[in-house]
Amino acid sequence: MVNKNNIYDINDLNRFASSQWDKALAFLKNRFGIDEDDCKDIFQESFIVLYNNIQAGKLDNMTASLSTYFMSICRNKALEMLRGSAKSVNVDSEMSLTLMDGEVQSEKIEALLALDNGDEAIEAQKEELVRTIVKDLPSPCNELLWGFYRDNLSMKSLAEMFNYSSEGAVKVTKHRCCEKFRARYNELCNKLF
Repeated sequence: MVNKNNIYDINDLNRFASSQWDKALAFLKNRFGIDEDDCKDIFQESFIVLYNNIQAGKLDNMTASLSTYFMSICRNKALEMLRGSAKSVNVDSEMSLTLMDGEVQSEKIEALLALDNGDEAIEAQKEELVRTIVKDLPSPCNELLWGFYRDNLSMKSLAEMFNYSSEGAVKVTKHRCCEKFRARYNELCNKLF
């Protein structure tokens, strides 16, 4: 698909798009419940990202297959669309939040950040960055995020532990904490990557 001079062959792009459409459509509809028109938009936006990444040379040392990489872009574009629309995705309840030796699971990190890079070395750096940022967040954010994402505590348990008036109050505070986290994460990622 990419030659030595990083020039993109439009015929290769068309063949790849044709081979990925049914797979992406099924994935987006089944996983996110997105209608076909939105799937088309996500598919097109994902191809633009893929094309730009190829042109920028970001795929030169890729370890995942192009299809896997493209599907991760589709997933992240779907999450972006759902976060930005009136629809809401309750990623928290969809994820398995079991304890694994006190480690934050990669699915939780993806749910929190909607990451789109499959490189294992970069993913390890991102996971360490997640840990550092959460640890450095001021109270109550660090406790709420650790409690929810690492320790598998329910909103009810968090409300009782931290003397909140209701589960709703915990959800609002957790949402604000996630926004602080994302802002700090994006700031640091831009410096690192």
